[in-house]
Amino acid sequence: MCHYRFFVLFTVLALKSVECMFVYYQNYEFFSTIKLNDYNGYYGNVKLLKYSMPNDVLSAIWRLQLVSSESCPSTDVYFYLEHSAYPVISPHNRTFPYYFNGGRLTKTMIKKSIGGSNQNKQDVYLNISSPSAGNWFSAAFTDSQDRKIKPEILKSNCTYFLTSSLNIWQINDTVVLYPNTTTQSRQHSDFKIYKFMSTTTGPYLSFNIKLKQSNSSVCTVKSLLKQSAFPDMKNFKNNDDHAICQSSSSKQCSLSTDYPLANSWYYLGITSECNYSIEVALSNNCVESPFFISNKTLSTIMESTFPGLLKQKKDEFCRKLFQPIETFRFIGPTYFSVKYYFNSNHNRSNALLIRNEKKPYFIEFLVDQANNGGTLNFYLVNNLINDPNLYESDFLVNKASLFPSEKNPKNSTHSSKSKTSNLAEIKVMLYACLLFNSMSKYKNCPDGFLLSTQSFTNIFSNFQLNVAYPFMGKWYLAVWKECFNINTNESVTCPTDFVPHALIQISSDQCANDYCGEYGTCYIINSQLNLVSACKCSGGYEGYGCTDGRNAIPARIYLASVLFLTTSNLVFLLPICLAIYRKWYIESLIYFYNMFFSTFYHACDQEFYSFCIFNYDGLQLADFISSYSSFIITVLAMSSFERQWKVFTFFVGLLACISIGLYDRFSYSTFVVFLCIAISFTIFTWIKICISKRKLYPERRQLIRYYLPGFILALTGLLIYSFLQTKSNYWILHSIWHMCMASSIVFFLPKEETQHFGTDLSGENLKDVTTTTATSSSLSDSSETSNSPPTSKSLIHANVTEISLLEA
Repeated sequence: MCHYRFFVLFTVLALKSVECMFVYYQNYEFFSTIKLNDYNGYYGNVKLLKYSMPNDVLSAIWRLQLVSSESCPSTDVYFYLEHSAYPVISPHNRTFPYYFNGGRLTKTMIKKSIGGSNQNKQDVYLNISSPSAGNWFSAAFTDSQDRKIKPEILKSNCTYFLTSSLNIWQINDTVVLYPNTTTQSRQHSDFKIYKFMSTTTGPYLSFNIKLKQSNSSVCTVKSLLKQSAFPDMKNFKNNDDHAICQSSSSKQCSLSTDYPLANSWYYLGITSECNYSIEVALSNNCVESPFFISNKTLSTIMESTFPGLLKQKKDEFCRKLFQPIETFRFIGPTYFSVKYYFNSNHNRSNALLIRNEKKPYFIEFLVDQANNGGTLNFYLVNNLINDPNLYESDFLVNKASLFPSEKNPKNSTHSSKSKTSNLAEIKVMLYACLLFNSMSKYKNCPDGFLLSTQSFTNIFSNFQLNVAYPFMGKWYLAVWKECFNINTNESVTCPTDFVPHALIQISSDQCANDYCGEYGTCYIINSQLNLVSACKCSGGYEGYGCTDGRNAIPARIYLASVLFLTTSNLVFLLPICLAIYRKWYIESLIYFYNMFFSTFYHACDQEFYSFCIFNYDGLQLADFISSYSSFIITVLAMSSFERQWKVFTFFVGLLACISIGLYDRFSYSTFVVFLCIAISFTIFTWIKICISKRKLYPERRQLIRYYLPGFILALTGLLIYSFLQTKSNYWILHSIWHMCMASSIVFFLPKEETQHFGTDLSGENLKDVTTTTATSSSLSDSSETSNSPPTSKSLIHANVTEISLLEA
């Protein structure tokens, strides 16, 4: 806490040293602690958080508290931050699909190591100067390099937590500017912030600064202009426009922006050595009437007959001239499925004839929570057609000049339409710039996505663009044409008889255009009430659209893995046949059940070449229950219970395995506890017989020849299963685990039924027990005396010995 207070105090002093005339106040936004997941190449493991940012914020500080549990290995914690959109991340530098723009990657990021030799609790700070108002989204996750597959009981209980809070420093004395109004100000050495709300869309918005020098000394003024956020006072390049003027210069000090947006704030920062005044001007170059009436007499007659009609039509025309083409959208039945259509009576098919080469065609569309978690798709098809002149779009200049240099009717588009152009010498290029929350600087498209294609008369050319997790707000698509000489590549006037015909399709959908390729599946993810779509890749493929195959598994390896995991279960045929031969029918049924469902479970649990006899969850449950039962039944079969007691314990163990599988099939700890109980029962029967017979049981030869190899095989399989399996070698080592466990049963399975423990030894049945024991003893003696026939004396001696043991 002391470090945090010191950091905040230092920030306050730094801000006040630069902006001492501003008034600040703090505001907090706090998020509760969340548990971080390992990224593992899947966006569904990312935790998303949303923060609200008000207007007029000078600085925002994110405080991140990272905490890990004790004895955790070192891991990297990532925290990405993006304005108005979910962060697009690629921590492992994976590629995007072909038509996706890689420049959309989020650049604001913090990476911190925690755990291991690092501290288990760390505070991290992220400072954003002049943040834009609106929603900010963060993506947090861990990136561990441990790719081993461990059972739940052997996994370290390591958890990583994140607690975040937002501290903002807001200015509440910003001066508001108004159009057609002069604002006066005195000199000041520190930056002073002004803001202006643009209410209409026009060609230019300019701020004119007039200096008022009281003496002969030279006065210098610095001015910065930025949209939707405070200007960056330390770095001029981060602003939309900047200027440094002096009173001795004849040049007027002004800042301007092209195509200002309606309902948007523009911030102006000024520092001046003298008094000054500010005027806001909305330029309007639309000086011509939409009706081409060159005769003054006719114009006078029209004005006297219909007073104000020409001026009214001119004003309506000018508003439409600089207003973007609006769209309406159709929201589909699935998440993030949206299609945009032109909101114009003449352009219901989303088609444009690009006649004007001086002004671009702007298409406006909105992205909000309905489709910000998907992918924005832009597709354009165009070709050159002979201008049908069927209709004149309301968005085109009809017999009117846009710029003063075009006032000559001879150079107008209309007057030159009768001329035939030589298309063989002209290259017609169609350009499109996709911009967010801006219509300016479309020409070079430095802040957007620029596309270009050449138009042909008989060939359709197209280009496509996809944007992952688009920004929330107004988007603008600027479309225009330029013409060049094929030989010299110089800019020339475009022909008027042939115009580009553009068919534009704008939509959004899930994941990578509702398609994750052959190696991925699209999922809808709800992370902290934030809905996004993401591809979950398979087969070693990675990336946003599962197109990065640098770590992909070859098809032959995948086929081999399927065959190994399924055919390795055929080793269970050995214990099945042996159990049937020794008349252990219940055990043989359990082993067959295990072999059958393990084979088809692994055949179904494949990303490719999968085969499922019924649903995956049922196969998995049956495989786990049969595996647990094979362990328990084999251990109980090694005990010395009577058969009726063994059958009873078999069913108890089987029911316990079913209960464990239904409760939590991955709860290895519960199964290990129950297995230890079964082993304890078996060992208890052995100890009882050892005490009763006063000799080692099982015999040493049986322990060395059978139980020791079986124990080595089982221990080898357990070690492989617990410590050595990784994602890359899983198919090999897990197949070896199958063979080790099936082979160990062959050594563990008893040769015959033993009834030393639990036999009825009451006086009523004493005669039967004595006779049976005597017979077995005589057979044993006969084998030791070179097959000599037993005598009555030896039988009597055996009976007396057995009776004495029973009486004892």
